[in-house]
Amino acid sequence: MDRPATMTGLLPRRITPDLLWTGGCMAASVTGMLAHYSCFVLRGSTGAVLIDTGHPSHRAQVTRDVADFLAGQPLTHIFPTHAELPHAGLLDHWLDLFPAAVAIGDMRDWHLYLPHLAPRFRQVADGDTLDLGNRRLRFIAPIWRDLPDTLWAFDDASRTLFLSDACACFHPHSPGQSDRFTSEVAPPDIAIMQDFNDKALHWPRYTDCTDSAAAMDALLEALNPAYLAGAHGAVVDDWRRMMPHFKAGMGAC
Repeated sequence: MDRPATMTGLLPRRITPDLLWTGGCMAASVTGMLAHYSCFVLRGSTGAVLIDTGHPSHRAQVTRDVADFLAGQPLTHIFPTHAELPHAGLLDHWLDLFPAAVAIGDMRDWHLYLPHLAPRFRQVADGDTLDLGNRRLRFIAPIWRDLPDTLWAFDDASRTLFLSDACACFHPHSPGQSDRFTSEVAPPDIAIMQDFNDKALHWPRYTDCTDSAAAMDALLEALNPAYLAGAHGAVVDDWRRMMPHFKAGMGAC
């Protein structure tokens, strides 16, 4: 497995030579806490995909980071994991910037938001794959989802599971924390994770999450990912250590 780039304290950070983590942090609803608003660029030999679009407030930074990372290689695909501002708010920006690119994902309602771009939307579902030459991105039905149109994806080369709003948490912010992996920081506070999940996913406060926790275990055992890359938390590079915390944060101990 490629060694991840040394942290600098600020995004962007290369998770592997061909996988970039960028975005930024914004104030959370918990006093003194910030939340990541991340997106990821996956570069293959015949194409490159942006996973989530970045929050509109981070437009200048993520545009610069993506351009620097690709070094002249165009984006061929943009994958908004679901139709919510932090995940899809810059979709039209990227499609305008890369006129040959297409948007891929559960695009069922996007023709209503951006009708002039509808010919460039490609619908995919659980089990479909995106061929990027030397790697494949496989789309996966989410277990801990936000909206009905949420999709996850797994990159077989870096063994990274992109899981949108799952495994998310706020973090106390001080200089040098934005680009840390979970192995590089203390475990997150369970009450803060529960607060996040209640607000972002909505359903955990009303639902027994025990069954979904078992399903999550089964998926992770099958994939054995090296990284869990979500939009609203540190990149997880030690999922076996972290999953008990994430389950407790969902109310499933």
